[in-house]
Amino acid sequence: MESLQGLEDRIPHIHALGIQLVEVDGPVAVSRLPWADHLVGDPDTGIMHGGPITTQIDNLSAVAMHSGIGHAVPCATIDLRVDYLKPAEPGRDVYARSELRRLTRQVAFITSVAYQDEADPIALASCTYMLLPERQSSMKAEG
Repeated sequence: MESLQGLEDRIPHIHALGIQLVEVDGPVAVSRLPWADHLVGDPDTGIMHGGPITTQIDNLSAVAMHSGIGHAVPCATIDLRVDYLKPAEPGRDVYARSELRRLTRQVAFITSVAYQDEADPIALASCTYMLLPERQSSMKAEG
């Protein structure tokens, strides 16, 4: 499979948020979103805004899909649903785990969880991607 290493540097939004891939193993991927002042949504509490967490989940879902397929493929998001169960605790990094659950010829189904403690999720998510005809993908490693 083409390397997904360095993904953080190839996608400017991921780089700006500081999201880092922790593990990629077949259809499963894990990332870390470091807590930072500029990601705080409520300055009075220090709670991280939900937008960066949603971005983390969306991008990690794509990584899990590409890894599960075995190479990067062009795709478009059909649906992304994120159910927030509680706010992230201030000052702590947020992890996400995404897994490709089902793949058809044209659609991929991914489930995700965001957490600071694995047993106590911050959010649960499902993402559906439409696979597009093979063409040059910006996800492919150069070389």
